[in-house]
Amino acid sequence: MVIMKLLLGVFIGGAIGAVLGYFGKCSSGSCPLTANPLRGGIYGAVVGALLASAFSTLPKDRPTPPPEKPTPVSKTAKVPKKETEILKDSPEDSDAFHVDSESGVNAMVLKEDRSDFVESLTKDSFLQKVFNYEQNKEWKFEGKLPCIIDFYADWCGPCKMVEPILQELAQEYQGKLDIYRVDTQAQQELAAAFGIQSIPSMLFVPLNDKPQMAVGALPKKTLEKAINEVLKVE
Repeated sequence: MVIMKLLLGVFIGGAIGAVLGYFGKCSSGSCPLTANPLRGGIYGAVVGALLASAFSTLPKDRPTPPPEKPTPVSKTAKVPKKETEILKDSPEDSDAFHVDSESGVNAMVLKEDRSDFVESLTKDSFLQKVFNYEQNKEWKFEGKLPCIIDFYADWCGPCKMVEPILQELAQEYQGKLDIYRVDTQAQQELAAAFGIQSIPSMLFVPLNDKPQMAVGALPKKTLEKAINEVLKVE
């Protein structure tokens, strides 16, 4: 590409120099481009080659990178988790929906078909049965049995996968374990208080230890293992 530009510069410069030398007819020699066509062509070719070489070595303009898309700000208040930890045994590839990701799932409406063994909590019942975070800064469990609290939403597909499993476990461990549900859309203050960003999220609350949080649609075997090892329920 550079050689082509040089040849083109020589040709155009030589042609212009020859024309100037032909019409200039300068016999003194002080004006080389207009002395005669031969000298004009030679000087014009040299000048054209220099110009072509200079332009061919100029740095090319770099394309302007596209502007970065701004990170969407979560609508859910980011409140630090209170005395919660991530459940170490939860599988990394478990399914989870972000709390704010409502597009494409509005048609997925979960009908109200709750098991009698799984109780839905409001803020008031949560404060009475689990943890009164308005009065206590340190974790203090208000319940009499270990419990699992499922933070869910009706439009969440993975939440619907977990629901029948929780119903089975609630029936199997009746009298040994309580299983609650918290609708993150209806109870946004509870979801914010525990820093819920993805659903389903499950809070495992033992009687005499700190609670632990697990994120994703956990299979029944993993839930049973957590009930045994975290909640100490056989």
